[in-house]
Amino acid sequence: MKKGLVFTFFVVFSALTVFVPQYGLTQVEPVTLKAITAWPKNASDNKSLDFFLESVTRQVAKKYPGELKINMIGGPEAVKIQDQVQAAQRGMVDMVHTTNAYYVSVLPEVDAMKLSNFTPWEERANGAWAFYNELHEKKGLYFLGRIGTDLPFSLYLTKPIKTADLKGLNIRVSPMYIQLVKGLGGNPVVIPPTEVYTALERNVVDGYGWPSIGIREWGWDKHTKYIVEPPFYSGPHPMVMNLKTWNGLPKKFQDVINEAAMEAERKIVAYYVEEIKKELSLLKQAGLQVIDLPPAEKEKFLKIAYEEGWKDILGKSPQVGAKLKELLTKKK
Repeated sequence: MKKGLVFTFFVVFSALTVFVPQYGLTQVEPVTLKAITAWPKNASDNKSLDFFLESVTRQVAKKYPGELKINMIGGPEAVKIQDQVQAAQRGMVDMVHTTNAYYVSVLPEVDAMKLSNFTPWEERANGAWAFYNELHEKKGLYFLGRIGTDLPFSLYLTKPIKTADLKGLNIRVSPMYIQLVKGLGGNPVVIPPTEVYTALERNVVDGYGWPSIGIREWGWDKHTKYIVEPPFYSGPHPMVMNLKTWNGLPKKFQDVINEAAMEAERKIVAYYVEEIKKELSLLKQAGLQVIDLPPAEKEKFLKIAYEEGWKDILGKSPQVGAKLKELLTKKK
């Protein structure tokens, strides 16, 4: 090859190596989504999020290597729990993993998720998911699904009870189960989780509601003596996205994210079946006793729990609440 041709080839090749990547002709910039969770990094509540992220990572690596990335920017230390869904509405973050109780101020009807008689995949089949998404879209959000669910709540006490009656007891509450405590005659005390340990230690509260897994992480088992049966409600962990971000994603990435959400829903339900058994065994070893209410009192307990829950939702939103009750209640 002549020297002139060699030199010309070198110049052209060098130009291409400089300018082609610059203009994105050979490199594709990955789509990066900013995500946040309502719980600290090592909390067990993030297990469903782990399943979701693992599925996304696996699918992207197989189908679209390097093209989609979810960047977890943190938990409550990054954005306050009650502000996280609003941050998604405003586009400050793209994706939020939370619980329904933390955004009832944005969408009051989301509280009905705790009363559902169905699994997440059954809700997708019977129209409940689609209806929930309609409600979310009106708020500038896209409802990915209940990726963490079917973890029931339990009532934990420092004093024993023999009936479905909490009269005279101060019970720490969240919006999730305040109606239950009121319906059972208890005195609801609103304090954040970070203050529950001290409240128990100083006898400010006589108990609290919490999912069947998690009190050991907070150290509350040291000041708790009883677990009341039956469990009630479910602790759904919805995942929502900014609607504009969702609509702007290529369909191939929407499919990946939807598939990951559905996969996480099924995995977490199966996961909790065994984990609840393990947790109860550990709590018993720590000295906690199970109060197994008599059958009639159990029935009363659950009747009050669900009647009060639906009464609250129907009072806030009669038409939407009625539709949700129809979609989320199994026919007897």
